[in-house]
Amino acid sequence: MKKSFLIGLMFIGFLYSGCDNKSTIDDSVISKKSLQEAKFEAKTFNLTTTDGKVISLKTTEEGINFDEFKGKKAVLIDVFATWCPPCIEEIPVLKEIKEKYKDNFEIVSVLFEQDKPKSEVLDFIAKYGINYPITMGEENFKLAKELGNVQKVPEMFLFSKDGKFVKKFIGKTAREEFEQYIKTAIEN
Repeated sequence: MKKSFLIGLMFIGFLYSGCDNKSTIDDSVISKKSLQEAKFEAKTFNLTTTDGKVISLKTTEEGINFDEFKGKKAVLIDVFATWCPPCIEEIPVLKEIKEKYKDNFEIVSVLFEQDKPKSEVLDFIAKYGINYPITMGEENFKLAKELGNVQKVPEMFLFSKDGKFVKKFIGKTAREEFEQYIKTAIEN
């Protein structure tokens, strides 16, 4: 009995540490390339949503240009997994923020799971009432690598209306902190 309890406790500890819910927030530039490097290479990504739409974006030295949202909306890229407890805990906050700032703000969730059946992702969306697009596919992993080689979830990257990088969030984040930076991203 004691052994089973310890094994269960270790599993839960591993699960939460794997999600990285206790990491500090890193304000470093997200691109894996230094801004001082002479050879910056812009990359284009075409993320496919669960409803078959494509969200196109291109990396820049200052952030990311979103074809659909540039000049219109600040964008939060949410790199997440359906099995990650902190990712699931963030959903109600993200839904509320999305609704509150819907005219000036968009969330693009990037599923960070290999070979997840689309039907399971659609069930996940329905179960949690998610009101923002979730993307699936190999492009998600390429983008996660470009965003500083994401290894743990959740990691979120906020960009202003003009595509400039504003803030990186790692792990569970308070609503107040999200809103503070979202307001800045909308205004700039």
